[in-house]
Amino acid sequence: MTSRGGIRKKLVTVMLLLVLSVLVLLSYWQITAQKELLQVELHKQTNLLLENLHSRALFQADQMKRKVEEEIASFRLFELTSSLTEITRQNEELEFIILTDHDNNIVVHTADASRQQTEYHDGDYPDRLILEVDKSTPMRQDWSDTKVGQALQNAKAIQYKMPVEVGNRRWGQLILSYSLSKLQTEVNRSEQENAAVIKGHTIRSLITASSILLITFLIISSLSKRLSAPIIRLTEMTHRLSKGDFSVATQVQVNDDDEVGVLSRQFSEMAINLEKAYHDLEEYNLLLERKVNERTQQLNLRNEELVKAINDLEESQQQLVHSEKMAALGQLVASIAHEINTPLGAIQASAGNATKYYTAYANSLDMLFHTSQQHDQALFLWLLHNARPMESLTTREERSAKRKATQVLDEHNIQRSADIAEMLIDMGLSHEVEQLLPFIQGDNYVDVIQSAHQLTGIMRSNQTIYSATARASKIVFALKNFARQDQFGEKQESDINEGINTVLVLYSGLLKQGCEVVKEFDDLPLIPCHADELNQVWTNLIHNALQAMDYKGTLTLRSRLDPAGTCPQIVVQIEDTGHGIPADLQHRVWESFFTTKESGEGSGLGLGICKRIIEKHSGRLFFESEPGRTVFTVVLPLQT
Repeated sequence: MTSRGGIRKKLVTVMLLLVLSVLVLLSYWQITAQKELLQVELHKQTNLLLENLHSRALFQADQMKRKVEEEIASFRLFELTSSLTEITRQNEELEFIILTDHDNNIVVHTADASRQQTEYHDGDYPDRLILEVDKSTPMRQDWSDTKVGQALQNAKAIQYKMPVEVGNRRWGQLILSYSLSKLQTEVNRSEQENAAVIKGHTIRSLITASSILLITFLIISSLSKRLSAPIIRLTEMTHRLSKGDFSVATQVQVNDDDEVGVLSRQFSEMAINLEKAYHDLEEYNLLLERKVNERTQQLNLRNEELVKAINDLEESQQQLVHSEKMAALGQLVASIAHEINTPLGAIQASAGNATKYYTAYANSLDMLFHTSQQHDQALFLWLLHNARPMESLTTREERSAKRKATQVLDEHNIQRSADIAEMLIDMGLSHEVEQLLPFIQGDNYVDVIQSAHQLTGIMRSNQTIYSATARASKIVFALKNFARQDQFGEKQESDINEGINTVLVLYSGLLKQGCEVVKEFDDLPLIPCHADELNQVWTNLIHNALQAMDYKGTLTLRSRLDPAGTCPQIVVQIEDTGHGIPADLQHRVWESFFTTKESGEGSGLGLGICKRIIEKHSGRLFFESEPGRTVFTVVLPLQT
């Protein structure tokens, strides 16, 4: 049903809209023309009324001026006041009359007698059109559109000012105010009549347009039905043809030679061709289906091979990442071995010293128990109570302290002053020689000091063993944190600063070669991540920085929280003062197997793997480099 009435509906709608548009334009033009004519007539009428009022006002003003001059010349001012008041009362259009003297003081005011003897000002009457009239003013004036508009829109009255002369001198002036209310009433009445005329014309135009529109609808509806019938029939046949009914090719009736007839014949030919093409297409579909099945089997085999290749590639990539991490661990082995061997050597030496001190002290016990006197015992006890671990002094500081202690002992004639000074330095008493002097008495003070030195040596050896053990434990703990693995492959909350500090502990042996470390760490929140993978990133970047500086320079490590944007992020920067990356090679630093290091120092995989690890954490890794300054920046979002 929709297709059956669609063409007719559209044709009728278009034609009606066209006719309606023409009628609306014609009606609008007629109404506008009529309105303009009425406006012109109203303007002429208003201008005529205003000219008549102006003529009457000028005539009355001239007559009144003569009368006023005669009354003033006869000194009959009282009669003049009554006469002017009576004239105002008799003339409806005349609002009031004002007579002023030469000082502009009001002598007569027919509307407000209380204002007599007050000074007259034009500003007291702001809603009036003031006209100056003198001997040169003609009795009639040509009122332009501007004056008419001003008189009717901006003024309630017209005020005429004329000079009053007695003899040959100016006595004052006469002011007459004529109301425009009657004229405005006439204008308003004329406007209402014009509006009624326009309204009636509009109604007649609407009735005429509706009648024409109705007649047009009937004619167009009948015509469209006749024109659209064959098209609707072709539409139905087209619908049947789209459903596969090819019998419509023989049901098309061609009776006309117009465009519709030509269309019908072409439709019949198209239906016959479609039927033939449909049978050909069925055969082609069967052939195509067989080819598709064969191709699908081939694609399945290729997909299986591709999946196997991808799995092999992922396995190879994991092996490369593991190899790079093992290479990084191998680079740490020498430094970690040196760091652990150092405290182990200190432990071994301290254990031997403790045994030596104990044996020597056991041999001196007989002397302390049998031959020592009270002052020797006091010296021995003072040394035990005040002895401290050996001070951490440089060689120069140690020689200076020994020289000062020896000088003090020599000044008091103490024998073997150099040996005593050296033992006091070992016991941490190099600055307390003056307090020791009162206790040095008798002949056995050297043996007593030596016995105290041997006994406290056991304490010093134990302290060294404790420090070396703590240092080795710290290195082992750092190595354990560095090498930890997440067995389940899940992210865990970790401290970025702690991970960087762990790597620094492992590199402490290399850092001591002449590298200054500057840490500018802010307090950071925990971040969900794969800590072992990030430790690999810190290791690679720090190791590259040390190699770029030849292990001598300033390594600056920064971390901060950047709360800007919708997602806060952690920013880590590793800066070195090395020779930098050449500008022509900077675009290749992320390439696999590209390296500028000598053979055996790098595989060229480190930075590429670091970039993939950071991107795995939804972060960014970039750098800027110039001679003497290279900065690698890592940006990690808090929610990865």
